[in-house]
Amino acid sequence: MVAPPTASQQFDMTALRLTVEDALLEFLQRKACGPDGPLLGKMFDVLRDFIGGGGKRVRPLYCCLGWSSVGNAPLGSTVLRAAAGLELFHTFALVHDDVIDGSERRHDRPTAHHAFAAHGPRERAAWFGESAAVLLGDLCEVWSAELLGGLGDGAKQAVVRDILDRMRGELVLGQYLDLLASGDDCGSVENALRVIHYKTTKYTVERPMQIGAALAGADPAHLDACAAYARPLGEAFQMYDDLEDVVIDGGGGGTDGRDLREGKHTVVLALAMQHARPQAAERLRKLVGNPSLSEQDLAEARALIASTGAPDMVRRMVLERRQEALAILDDAPFHPVAKEALRRLTDLAVPGVRQW
Repeated sequence: MVAPPTASQQFDMTALRLTVEDALLEFLQRKACGPDGPLLGKMFDVLRDFIGGGGKRVRPLYCCLGWSSVGNAPLGSTVLRAAAGLELFHTFALVHDDVIDGSERRHDRPTAHHAFAAHGPRERAAWFGESAAVLLGDLCEVWSAELLGGLGDGAKQAVVRDILDRMRGELVLGQYLDLLASGDDCGSVENALRVIHYKTTKYTVERPMQIGAALAGADPAHLDACAAYARPLGEAFQMYDDLEDVVIDGGGGGTDGRDLREGKHTVVLALAMQHARPQAAERLRKLVGNPSLSEQDLAEARALIASTGAPDMVRRMVLERRQEALAILDDAPFHPVAKEALRRLTDLAVPGVRQW
């Protein structure tokens, strides 16, 4: 196992990711060697491939930085167990999300339900794949609860339990609000930000940070500072990610247009609909949400969105929120080593933004 950073070291993000991955894979290996392991053979194959397919391990990083923000004590087994549990909880959410969205690939690999379908009965392959993926997601949530259960002692345990209970409910609520938005004619900025609040801000940044901080004995003011930093950063992170799908040079490298084909209700799309001329708005409604969009149609949708000025509006919103998060970080009661790591992680969340 890669040694986690100590109190005297600067945070090595790569080493920390490997440490969490080691902890998670060791847990899964114990499960595979347990009495039920042989019966779950294909489940383990798909899960290991899914976990190994990439990912930034953002939630474990924020959990560990939440811990270090209190006193920068060396990372112990308790916080690493929490970090691994959060990554498994994230896996549960992604596997189910891919089923809901009907996604075929994630990180250039087949999604879990497509991987299962390839090994199911030929006559009912799609049904088998989706059913097995739902069960795999459920299993990840069960094992996540096992890792996250009983952490801390005394008052710490009660605080951590409360944060975990809130996080679980908030994620489901965010997913449901996202589904409701699908019938909202490309959505509104307000609704898009509300979905971001629950699906990204809370469960990606705020709650993981608070869990780590609570395990280290943080007081309520410290936990509030975690939430204050998380809110603008979570919004910036998600809007930046959504922008990449509609503008090829939106700060990253562009994507395959998945959000537009799925009709995902994003801030940039909502702004485009608000500012589009009637004829352009009507054309966008016909294009967005069509899973069979050709490359030509996709280019047309992106051009229509660009013509409204919405991408530039979102860029300004991302810049403002990044700066707000950094300003809150400056005044937060966090240990200096954790503050510096959080600054670096802020720029990793929205790479290249300060050059805009």
